[in-house]
Amino acid sequence: MEIVYGREWYMTGNELDLEKVTKGWKQKMERALNGGHAGLRLSAGTAWLDKRDWKEFCEYEKEVNDSILDTPMLALCTYPLPGSAAAEILDVTRTHQFAIARRNKGWEVVETSELKQAKAEILRLNNDLELRVVERTRQLTAANEELRRQMSERQRAEDALRHAQGELARVTRVTSMGELAASIAHEVTQPLTGIVTNGNACLHWLASAPPNVEKARTTVERIIRDSNRASEVIRDIRALVKKTQPHHEPVALNDLIHRTLTLASGETTRHQVEIQTVLAADLPSVLGDRVQLQQVLLNLIINAVEAMSTITGRPRVLTIQSERREAPEVVSITVRDCGVGLDPQRAERLFDAFFTTKPEGMGMGLSICRTIISAHGGHLSNANNADRGATFEFTLPAYVETPEHVDIATA
Repeated sequence: MEIVYGREWYMTGNELDLEKVTKGWKQKMERALNGGHAGLRLSAGTAWLDKRDWKEFCEYEKEVNDSILDTPMLALCTYPLPGSAAAEILDVTRTHQFAIARRNKGWEVVETSELKQAKAEILRLNNDLELRVVERTRQLTAANEELRRQMSERQRAEDALRHAQGELARVTRVTSMGELAASIAHEVTQPLTGIVTNGNACLHWLASAPPNVEKARTTVERIIRDSNRASEVIRDIRALVKKTQPHHEPVALNDLIHRTLTLASGETTRHQVEIQTVLAADLPSVLGDRVQLQQVLLNLIINAVEAMSTITGRPRVLTIQSERREAPEVVSITVRDCGVGLDPQRAERLFDAFFTTKPEGMGMGLSICRTIISAHGGHLSNANNADRGATFEFTLPAYVETPEHVDIATA
């Protein structure tokens, strides 16, 4: 806090030195700020002011008022009403941002034209802001509605696409079943023939004197075994051609490989293809649709058999391998043939829809296979072997059993 005398601060001799005063206030404000204060507050009176200097002082007050608008300075100036005429009062209200007058023991705010203009401008800005907020809110609401509509349409389109893909996959499975009709008939007929043969043998052993119960029991066990085998083949065929929604469950791929090879055994026998399997003993299950995964595997096996159908002078070997890989943990299935191999310029296009190298092919088998594997979070690829033939491989995330999927027995 500092107190200065009015005449000593404002006057130089007998003359007002307003430039000196203005510089003085700025210096004091800088000193306050450098001293760690938030700003400067000054309070001044005009009792010392001579009448002859009134106009010049008013201009100084207006200049100070304009110069401290953007500075941390608050100036309060008091004018005694006694001796102040209407002209002086108008000057005070004109040269200050705010004016407060004491009348009848109360204080009243005297609004200057600038203050009124400022309030009007604030009101206008507030109204304009409210209008902008309303308009922006309307735009955002419309944008949100449009976004919801687009999301709904996209969801319907994705649902329609999944339905179409499912239908196309089923048609492809049915087509494959038609191509494998001879193999399927063989796989069903063979156990049925065994059932008939063992049934007759059972009757023979029971008709003996005395009946040979032990051998009859053995033939009945063979009948049950062949019946189960035929039932499994029929069940796999029905699953492949049946129209059902995808159902994800833990799938043991080694078991799926054996079942698929059973369906394709007629084709492999007809084309004199030797089957070799290299299956990992610790292969984890994968989470997926059993029918769709069998469709992929069956398609790859049939393609491999057809790729070797024209080979002569060397064995036709089809190798199926399962493998467990880590970081990340995935299951890998490879189908390797020793056929003519892949055209390097067409190898990647084999997965395109409607692209085929077969004279009567639809060009959908491998495209659907990649779609199925991708939907299961995996990847399907192909490559030529170093010696001869080609290899198709697909990888799937290993199924990690979580605690809620484990049955806990308590005693």
